Amino acid sequence: MSKTKIYTNVLPLDVIALKLGNHLQKNNCEVSYCADEENKTWCFIQTRKSENLKLNEKCINIGIQGTRDECKITIDSGKWGENIIDISNPPTLIRYDGINATGKRSLVPIITERHIWKYLDKNV
Repeated sequence: MSKTKIYTNVLPLDVIALKLGNHLQKNNCEVSYCADEENKTWCFIQTRKSENLKLNEKCINIGIQGTRDECKITIDSGKWGENIIDISNPPTLIRYDGINATGKRSLVPIITERHIWKYLDKNV
């Protein structure tokens, strides 16, 4: 089940995504990232634990959308390596480094999502 929070007066979206991606990598997660480099109004992160990568298809999808005034962050679970319709408007298909992301639901440990929310609450 996806969860969304809205933050106001935040860091630039690309800075939030970079900080979160670095934090996840420090915690033994593999991270895939794509963003709207031109307008910087959205970015997407997909992450999964680095252990047993071939067996671990479950992942967490993090969508960041908005501006510095108001930012909407959505976190849900999915399956690594499948297609996703991105959070930009209008929807388009994302491909990043030959890896597709996914919007399908899957069971991912809730503690990981809670960990991400705690990190975002402190650092956004």
